[in-house]
Amino acid sequence: MARRTTVLLLFALGLVTAGPAAPQAFPSKPVRLIVGDAPGGSADLVGRVMATAMAPILGQPVVVENKPGAGYTIAFGHVTKQVPADGYTIAFVFVQSLAVLPFTIKDLRFDPLKDLPPFIGLAQARLALSSSPRRPWKNIQEMIAHAKANPGKLTYGSNGPIARVVTEAILKGFGIEALYVPFSSGSLAVQGLAQAQVDIGISGLPIAMSLGDNLRILAATGAKRLTAYPDVPTFAELGLGKVRSISYSMNAPAATPKEAVTKLYAATSRALTQPEVRERFAKLFLETTDLPPEAAARELAEEASFYAEIARDIGLRPE
Repeated sequence: MARRTTVLLLFALGLVTAGPAAPQAFPSKPVRLIVGDAPGGSADLVGRVMATAMAPILGQPVVVENKPGAGYTIAFGHVTKQVPADGYTIAFVFVQSLAVLPFTIKDLRFDPLKDLPPFIGLAQARLALSSSPRRPWKNIQEMIAHAKANPGKLTYGSNGPIARVVTEAILKGFGIEALYVPFSSGSLAVQGLAQAQVDIGISGLPIAMSLGDNLRILAATGAKRLTAYPDVPTFAELGLGKVRSISYSMNAPAATPKEAVTKLYAATSRALTQPEVRERFAKLFLETTDLPPEAAARELAEEASFYAEIARDIGLRPE
């Protein structure tokens, strides 16, 4: 009887010892950062800067994985499918590319706003509306006057829905119209603009600046005028406050635990303060925003609303 009691006691102790271990605090393994750009693309470059800076703060490697293609849907869709959504697979997001998806991709299998919310707004990059210096106008006011005096003759080029929607929003705000000329790539669109194949076009500010005298910058996004271009007004000055800079964020699946989201935001926010990160951002012409989850989600929602309005106006349909 005593032997049986001893066996039962040891068995009970074994059960206690073999019980479930306490969950490990996040993060306890490497974090995967999924980027929808090919290596060397703008999102890839910024993503790698952040991954390098975040790793020592989190105490775990942050591994960049490139999944380009299909208008970023391969990368974004991969992150939304993670089970469980535990914070170990996150997305580096070009905000406008996520906001525009419902109006460009048919049979989209996830909701950009609901399924992949941001946990931080990282930075913004300015856009510039430019034209060839061969055109008769010297500034934005003269361009608008020329367009109104010559209805139906103005042209603009773009290589995709984001540039097209932004340009159409600008045209609508100025009360003018222009004929859309599609290009197969961003580089060809800028080349066509510089060579006066089209009258106006939108591009990243660094691209416009790099072309020097081959482009005339007419207006730019941002809160204030550029020091290098004091005579170039911002769209906000011109009454087009909805035309904003392009943005980058980091996003995680909606079911990600709050603890993981909080730690991811804290680590990313801290990384943005590091001198080496700010130096790299400055070289990429990025302006740090450091928006917490709620503010970043509002920005995404506002961008989606903006694109929806213009997409309806121009009859842009998912394909």
